[in-house]
Amino acid sequence: MSEYKALNTIAYEHLRKMIYGGELEFNRVYSETKLASQLSISRTPIRDALNRLSQERYIDIIPNRGFTLHTPSQADIIEAFHVRMMIEGYCSDIVARHYPDAGARAAIERMEDALYQQQLLLEDDSAYNISQFWLDDIAFHKATMEYVNICSLICQYERFMYVFMPQHLIREYDVHQKQPRALDRHRSTLIEHAAITEALKSHDSERVQKAIRTHIESSMKALYISMGDEK
Repeated sequence: MSEYKALNTIAYEHLRKMIYGGELEFNRVYSETKLASQLSISRTPIRDALNRLSQERYIDIIPNRGFTLHTPSQADIIEAFHVRMMIEGYCSDIVARHYPDAGARAAIERMEDALYQQQLLLEDDSAYNISQFWLDDIAFHKATMEYVNICSLICQYERFMYVFMPQHLIREYDVHQKQPRALDRHRSTLIEHAAITEALKSHDSERVQKAIRTHIESSMKALYISMGDEK
């Protein structure tokens, strides 16, 4: 049983990495059988991994055909906004109230480290990778949740991260290419992330909530603009 669970996890993490890295394309149907062969894993753990990705809305399963990547709707984006505000707002408020206790301070330091890594990616053309920027972004936001350490909150949060994948922000996705729209959003992200970390250190709950709301609303606006361009 433990080996079976390990294969499920391996398949899930590998597939999600493929999605994050732009190895899977939108508007294309992928075969469960071919993926199982490619990963040298039986179809059962692959199927379980795909079901999990479907529940998290990274993909849409097409019966008897395979699956495609899921494109978020306006309803998805609005739902993600409310969930993020509730979870990030709640967890961040706890960190702010507990700072400068060791655990809260360590959480903010992890956020600052993720922010620093994002800055390096923008400054160094040879190191730039839009998928890595986004993974650092996830690490930034999950730091406060990891401090609160309530598994159900983290799991619920992760169910909505597909909405904010960089593939939804830019039309021609290339992990190593600096595109104007992505760069503009990344520069804004650095400023907004810095505002969040400073707010957390201030013990000011209202300031924390405002910084988080500003950041999430900016992300939503960028997504809406991208969706409008594609219509």
